[in-house]
Amino acid sequence: MKTYLAANIIGVSNVEKASEWFADIFGMELVELKPPYFCEMKLGNNYFLIEKHSPERPVGFQDIPTGVRVSAIIGVDDIKTFIDEAKSKRVKIIHEPVRQSWGGWNAVIQDPDGNEFIIDQDEWE
Repeated sequence: MKTYLAANIIGVSNVEKASEWFADIFGMELVELKPPYFCEMKLGNNYFLIEKHSPERPVGFQDIPTGVRVSAIIGVDDIKTFIDEAKSKRVKIIHEPVRQSWGGWNAVIQDPDGNEFIIDQDEWE
């Protein structure tokens, strides 16, 4: 049996606007857009399902939470430049880059729906 990460789900209020934000801020590639409830995007080899509440889905799958700390951590090779560029695009910065106890650097940004994303850089001099 093979197991793997199939996708990360991110709850939003508007999939079209969110797809533009994720493409602009993270460089995600649009795979499929099915307004008003669904959008699939790709970052590297990882897939993100950008979704909103959908009464068409089965019970237990209709609600997609928004305004949460997203479990996917976005890795960058230059966290300072990433945060500076995010600021220039008026992205809300929750936490500026800070060195973690294990040696890496993290920052936290927020999308327009209040979802928080940890930005990670393993090394920084």
